[in-house]
Amino acid sequence: MSYPEPPQQPQWQQHQPGQPAQGFPPPQGGVPGQPPYPGGGMPAGPPPGGPPPGGQYPGGQLPPSGGRRNRWLIPSAIAVAGVVMASTVWATVALVDFGGPQPESVLPASAAAFAKIDLSIDGSQAIELLQFVDRLPDEITEEMGEPDGDMTETFAEGFTEAFPDARQSEVEEWIGQRAGVAVWPSDVNDQGVNGAFALAVTDERLAEETFADLDEDGMAYEVVDGFVLISDSGDSLDDLQDQMEEFGPLERDGVFSSDMSDVPSGSLAAAWADGGALMELDAFAEGYAEGYAMGSGGAEIEDLSGRMTASVRVDGDYLEARTDFFDFEFEQTDLSWLSETPGAAVDAMGTLPEDTVIAVGADGLDQALTEAYENEQLPLSSGERTEIDREFNSLGVPLPESFSGLLGSSTAFGITSIDPDTFFGSSYGASSGDDFAFEYRAVGGDEQVLGDLIDGAFSDAYSTPPGVSSDGDTVLVSRGTSGTGALADDPVFQQTMQDMDDAVLAGFFDLRQVVPAEDVANPDQWGAVGLALSVTEEGRRSSLELRWSPSAGE
Repeated sequence: MSYPEPPQQPQWQQHQPGQPAQGFPPPQGGVPGQPPYPGGGMPAGPPPGGPPPGGQYPGGQLPPSGGRRNRWLIPSAIAVAGVVMASTVWATVALVDFGGPQPESVLPASAAAFAKIDLSIDGSQAIELLQFVDRLPDEITEEMGEPDGDMTETFAEGFTEAFPDARQSEVEEWIGQRAGVAVWPSDVNDQGVNGAFALAVTDERLAEETFADLDEDGMAYEVVDGFVLISDSGDSLDDLQDQMEEFGPLERDGVFSSDMSDVPSGSLAAAWADGGALMELDAFAEGYAEGYAMGSGGAEIEDLSGRMTASVRVDGDYLEARTDFFDFEFEQTDLSWLSETPGAAVDAMGTLPEDTVIAVGADGLDQALTEAYENEQLPLSSGERTEIDREFNSLGVPLPESFSGLLGSSTAFGITSIDPDTFFGSSYGASSGDDFAFEYRAVGGDEQVLGDLIDGAFSDAYSTPPGVSSDGDTVLVSRGTSGTGALADDPVFQQTMQDMDDAVLAGFFDLRQVVPAEDVANPDQWGAVGLALSVTEEGRRSSLELRWSPSAGE
């Protein structure tokens, strides 16, 4: 594919980029011409996951907070997500053009990583957004202000913050509501990687006039096929054209298209990355390995392969960040050992008491861990394995033969009746284990094995050990008192964990019980957070879903 020269095409404009704005990465130092590692735009650290890279999404500011709220991170963090969603909701109901080209149509199939924002969604998705807004806590909806039905102004504000020489009123006449960024291997610079940013435009001529008037160093641009392509030099854009001619657009790549086809429809943002391709980029591999070593006590990363997608979307009941991994291996290990589990982790959690604040559930984990431990499928070094064996042997529960007795066929752990001020710690340190009650349930577990574990773990402790008992075929380990009802009957639990029936591991965090009343207007409106891991296709694919389900209006 080649790029035709638009009429009156200006010479490459060299400029000093402005500061990055909401939704717009900087023309240099973020991706174009810079390596995707610390200092170059993409984080080093664990394998990619969660929300896509590329900066903030357009819209909203964090609600004002006092000194006490600053230490209460959970409601503040979720408030950011809520305000982000609020800033996009009103635009969706006024959109009339739901089609148009995507950024991947003008970025090359040689890309090792890609991310985009797309707010041009259809009417049914707009309804989902509006239903979600009805569930937001009052203090978040108060931050929204009056809806104006259009995101153009917000996009234009972001552009003019990045490029102060541009006039916002002019930018609003041509700027679109899609943006994407990609990086690919290249010899155009010393880092061995190149990149470009694609911003959708509704009027190519007006966009051309705006960019022609910019006086910025270190940036080159080209308007083509409904987008303005931005990189750090003319050579970088020439390389982009060469890549397009050799490999074609990313949207026509079979692997990319297959992976992205499973991204939930209506996602407001999405990303894709090829771990193996990224590791072939020296700049990324070195930065990634350095970050991994820092987070793992100095261990060196050996291998990372496979692909991933990430997305952010809104259902009428929840805000979801999802990551899918395809043929993913880390240090020559994968999650195939979990692929045969029944996938009933949510059901396991549902058996916990109704007043459970934090819950973790699994189903079939006993057999999966036993086989994985015996076959050395877990990501453990020989030293780590030796230390684990020594620790459990000292407690009288040798592994792997004790997994079934400890976990049972269905496993759930729930913390109840906690004080958020003491549980999360104060300025004088974290609380002790006696500050909260809990219940552990192992269906088909062994009371003797669990009793031996508790006796060994608390042999030198000053606190009273938890009690161990049996209820039918379920072994209970508990401390304190709990509610008599079941967590599965809680409407917010049902709302949060819906459609997670195939999760092999799941978690639930009830914000209503832990958000201090003095920090938010109404804790009951904050709902809950849910987490689920599923492993399918014999371990070739795994999905991690994180949700926030607010409960205002319930």
